Amino acid sequence: MSLPRPKTTICSLSFPADGVLLVTLTRAKELNTIPNHGHEELSRVWQWMDSSPQLLVGIFTGSGRAFCTVADLREWNEAPTEKQGVLPPEGFCGISQRRGRKPIIAAVNGLAVGGRMEVLINCDMVICSPKAVLSLADVKVGLSLLGGTLPLLVQKIGRGHTVDMTLTGRNIMPEEALRWGLVDRLADDPVTEAVEVSKSIAANSPDAVWATREGIFLGMSGKDSFEAGKEFQDKYWEPFLKKGQNVKEGIAAFLERRKPNWDLNWNKAKL
Repeated sequence: MSLPRPKTTICSLSFPADGVLLVTLTRAKELNTIPNHGHEELSRVWQWMDSSPQLLVGIFTGSGRAFCTVADLREWNEAPTEKQGVLPPEGFCGISQRRGRKPIIAAVNGLAVGGRMEVLINCDMVICSPKAVLSLADVKVGLSLLGGTLPLLVQKIGRGHTVDMTLTGRNIMPEEALRWGLVDRLADDPVTEAVEVSKSIAANSPDAVWATREGIFLGMSGKDSFEAGKEFQDKYWEPFLKKGQNVKEGIAAFLERRKPNWDLNWNKAKL
């Protein structure tokens, strides 16, 4: 069942293409710092996207010169100790520990600092401006990565690069991040590029995209590749794709040289 559209106070929601949700942080004057309630708010946004059959891909970006920066440290400092660092199960911005059903692309337009870097680490794809600045400087203020992404970062860029980035807290430029595999593409206009990528994803069979994404997670689980491949076939191909309407529609459309008419309610029972 689709959830109601959530009310937002720190971001705007727009739809730049069919099936694409663009979430833009609107705290430009505060460099898009996230107040405590903002994490829950964004978590509800992504849950709404996952529950909505018409929404297939999300894009996350910021307004002004920052993608997303540190927590609101003034609010942090004034809060009781037991309230500091409290996050929803999905982590920073509802993303850093999110599994979700649908992909999110980070369109990094500017500064990405601290916990907000944790957000892009767990996004499905990162498109970054060449002028952006990336930093995990938590150690400089006596913190560590509270969003839980240190193991994922090691998996993504290796131990040495993770040590370099997290123990020094230094700024990483986009070209270096691209070489490391922390960033997937550079683009002068990362939002426009993210929209084009999202349109390509949204044009595909929604259940095939979901199953393929789940297979990618299996590949990150540390399981033997043959074991993971067998699990993917047993769990996603046989009960889902093989018996679904979209595989029949996709093959028919290919043979008839026409655009597929996908069933967007393929997993209605699961939502």
